[in-house]
Amino acid sequence: MRYMPRALLFLVAVLLASCGGGGGGGGGGAGDPGPGPGDPSPSAVLPTAGMRVEESDPTVTFTGTWTKADTSKGWSGGSAMQANTSGATVSISFVGTSIRWIGSRGRAMGIAQVSVDSGVVRTVDLFARPADEVHTPIVTLYDLGPGQHKLTITVTGTQNGQAEGNVVVVDAFDIQPDFTVSHWQDTNPDLKFSSGWTKSSEQFAWSGSGVSNLPELPVTAQETQKAGETMSVPFRGTGISWIGYRGPDAGIADVQIDGGAATQVDLYAPSATFQPVVFTKTGMTDGNHTLTITATGTKNASSSAARVVVDALDVMTPGRRYEDYDPSVSYVGMWTHDNNARVWSEGVTSTSNQTGATATFSFTGTSVSWIGCEKGSAAGVADIYLDGVFQKEQKLFQQYPIEGYQMTIFRADGLTNGPHTLMIKVVNIDGSYVVVDAFDVHP
Repeated sequence: MRYMPRALLFLVAVLLASCGGGGGGGGGGAGDPGPGPGDPSPSAVLPTAGMRVEESDPTVTFTGTWTKADTSKGWSGGSAMQANTSGATVSISFVGTSIRWIGSRGRAMGIAQVSVDSGVVRTVDLFARPADEVHTPIVTLYDLGPGQHKLTITVTGTQNGQAEGNVVVVDAFDIQPDFTVSHWQDTNPDLKFSSGWTKSSEQFAWSGSGVSNLPELPVTAQETQKAGETMSVPFRGTGISWIGYRGPDAGIADVQIDGGAATQVDLYAPSATFQPVVFTKTGMTDGNHTLTITATGTKNASSSAARVVVDALDVMTPGRRYEDYDPSVSYVGMWTHDNNARVWSEGVTSTSNQTGATATFSFTGTSVSWIGCEKGSAAGVADIYLDGVFQKEQKLFQQYPIEGYQMTIFRADGLTNGPHTLMIKVVNIDGSYVVVDAFDVHP
């Protein structure tokens, strides 16, 4: 956990907890429920806003049978715990108005139940068609009352009919996060690779891999060993993480933000690790930036090669994300919900190819974004309306092998601070799909 000075944090926690707290949405209950079995002692320093808490932290309590998750995966903090036995639980007490569970989705993942302060139980299905996705946001529970809360995750031991297993993974928790996370694959249209990169053949190890529309190949990763080969990507936000590879054949890369001084990243590790976060930059001004990765062609003396891999990127943007299933989104016409065929935000998305179908997001704020998809099989055309006023026609086609997931399709800033609506209307007549993955409201 990233700790504030203990005396200051303890004072903050005590003051906030003393304020009590009402219930709230997202499964919240009635503030501080008091200590119970397995709770931290009353004198424990509880995590608070802005902290990431790893599963190994003493404020995280496991009951039942849990084991270490696959050590070849690049978990947050280097490790994670998993269980598939009905009734196994994990809980965390914290101070804040929201909490994000970081875990895993994939073909062998099962079903869990989530509640805050013994309140409303929410069922979360972790099955996804791609191979295992690690250190990924599972669910964010918002609108909790101020003060102390307790999140409990319960393993059901069940799975949906498509899953190959019933595993539940707990990797970490973000306390009252003030940012959204968009996960971009190496196939995103904004990523620009120089000519010396090649597609990785290790199909099932990478983010988003293992699924495709034949004859297209699955999403994997891009890699190179050649000195001077670059990947650059523009993005808007306050932070970005490079998800790559560490292993006995990995080399050294230079990373730059906005053309500044290079940070050297040595990717060597004695054992292969897939989907690790190998570089993170946070705390930037909220604006437009560029990340550049350059393979140096050099390596650690212990490494057998100079391999550099770009698997995916996580882009962090200030604000709150409303998923496609949130009550603030209303649908008219034929939409397919709970589409789990790719690495969508929180695992699922809504799609439609019916001309005239609409998705309308009602929100309060000064800035809004539509998070969607651009690719060959999601090549629909949508008209975008803000407060009933036509903004633009958006064509979503991208030629294979370009596939853009969790992309900001449209963003509007400078709105009056009040209630608004953003409507997405399917207008193509050729049967192509329009994807509504989520909406972000920015400060």
